[in-house]
Amino acid sequence: MLRCSLHLFYLSIFLPFSLSAQVYDDYFGTGHTIGVSISTSSDQNTNIGDHTLNGTGYFPDMEGASRFLAQAGFGGSYEEIEYVTQVGIEAWIEEQIVLPYTTYLTDYKDKLSEITTMIQAVHPGENVDRSRTYTDFVFWENAFKGNNVLRNKAAFALHQILVLSTRSIKLNGKGYGGSDYYDVLYEGAFGNYRDLMYDVSTHLMMGFYLSHLKNQKANITQGTVPDENYAREIMQLFSIGLYELNNDGSQKLDANGEPIPTYDLDDITELAKIFTGLSGGAYDIERFPSYIGEALQFNRPFNHFDATAPMIMWEDRHETSQKIMLDGTIIPAGQTGMQDINDAIDVLFNHPNVGPFLALRLIQQLVKSNPSPEYINRVASAFNNNGQGIRGDMRTVFRAILLDPEARDCDKLADQKTGKLRQPLERFITLCRAFDIDSPSGRLWKADYQDMHDEQEQTFMGASTVFNFFTPFYAEDEYVAPNDMVSPEFQILHSVTSIHYLNWMEDAINIRPFRNTTLVNPTAPKLRHNDADSPFLDLRDEIDILDNNGVSALIDRLDLILCYGSLYDGSKTIIEDALNQLVNTGNFTSEEIVKAALYFIVASADYAILK
Repeated sequence: MLRCSLHLFYLSIFLPFSLSAQVYDDYFGTGHTIGVSISTSSDQNTNIGDHTLNGTGYFPDMEGASRFLAQAGFGGSYEEIEYVTQVGIEAWIEEQIVLPYTTYLTDYKDKLSEITTMIQAVHPGENVDRSRTYTDFVFWENAFKGNNVLRNKAAFALHQILVLSTRSIKLNGKGYGGSDYYDVLYEGAFGNYRDLMYDVSTHLMMGFYLSHLKNQKANITQGTVPDENYAREIMQLFSIGLYELNNDGSQKLDANGEPIPTYDLDDITELAKIFTGLSGGAYDIERFPSYIGEALQFNRPFNHFDATAPMIMWEDRHETSQKIMLDGTIIPAGQTGMQDINDAIDVLFNHPNVGPFLALRLIQQLVKSNPSPEYINRVASAFNNNGQGIRGDMRTVFRAILLDPEARDCDKLADQKTGKLRQPLERFITLCRAFDIDSPSGRLWKADYQDMHDEQEQTFMGASTVFNFFTPFYAEDEYVAPNDMVSPEFQILHSVTSIHYLNWMEDAINIRPFRNTTLVNPTAPKLRHNDADSPFLDLRDEIDILDNNGVSALIDRLDLILCYGSLYDGSKTIIEDALNQLVNTGNFTSEEIVKAALYFIVASADYAILK
């Protein structure tokens, strides 16, 4: 099938989308009303009764389970969807929270060892650089076939809030460091946000990225003052934001009706003093074995330090004077540097803005771009108190986001503010995970920078700035902004990325999902693409459905897996007519027809928009 004809088809169903949601009149919660019965005992003193009412969908039907997995993960295969219907959403969440996991750093080191063995078989004695590309391999394999679905999605969301980009050339050789930083989010996703703030603040990679590594107290003689970069960003982007908020995310206003800033330049200056005196906590003795036994030095170059070891404090470089925090808290003079940092993080962590600030951003990442104030308030309240007097419990926060009526009840689908645009990475991972992507070698080593950075404006840990790939406040100006809404992911959806997306999906379905980087270059000690080890999607079940039940049944199957039953009737009709034309020609195999159906659906607005 010609690419141009597919593109014309895509343009007919994708570009003229509207922001109104499809209305389901036959739904209760996330399950159908069909077959639902309600009965209970009339005896108030017994609990005997057949409680078959699903409530807000804790035991969803297949469509509800598919929609849930699109929020809590990157979609799922038919079998994964079926499993959620069997165990229920609450039980699935609890299973995921306690599921054992391998850290990114451990997985990275295992891959580096495997890659080193492969390379040394061709280039004996060669050392293999710790490229950040191998961190990509870890992420993509986890996303494609890992069991820690919720932890993976939570870390993916957090890495777009607590942004660190490894695209800098100076960070390219820091694969250990990039993997270890992601572990802060991956392991901390079900921990406490206060710990996340501390671990991020003291991580060497963040210290280099936002320039508080080797930040020093003011020197009058030299005319230097502390770097203010991290002080600004930990407030603006990681904790309290620019303006004071009510618990429902709305801005507090002063007597003149104006927003109230959370901090000013003086607050930045004071906080910058606190983040002075930090430098590397250990030498990278694998790369610099001559440093074994040598005392640490404050001013060693960044690459000389172990990027997996937290930064430590050099008291003689730390500003020891009194500091006044933004809420008026006085951090007394003469404390140790780490005590100053802990006190400052406590002040920020306990600021009333953090709950609604984080609630909005995480809801936007997982469920919808425009949550109601009530939804934000419920999640922020869960952050403020997990029910046991603990603030910042991320397990409780993610439960609150995913179990909230605004996420689960299908009557909310009629609200024009429902939904979000799936990010490019989400759309691709969903496709691959839905059909059990694999390769001849079993390896799924995707290096995403070359084929995604320029074409989709998104790669793993590859944000162009500390403000992420897109801002949470971006609003498309013709339809969204006039309705007082936002559409964050649309900032990177435009004519260029849309066309590249079409080409990408067509190639992924008809040629290969991506070029596996599993072949040793015979002329250089590095990996290159291996077309003999091309990944593939398992479409056998779909081919059987087409052969045995026809085009309509195939579309229903793909609709369930990819669009959780939300494929618009008009889109279904167009796709069915197009597929029947292919069938009637007799010139296309069943596999080719399934692939065409798959492409038509992933090119549709119903797939792109998570409702």
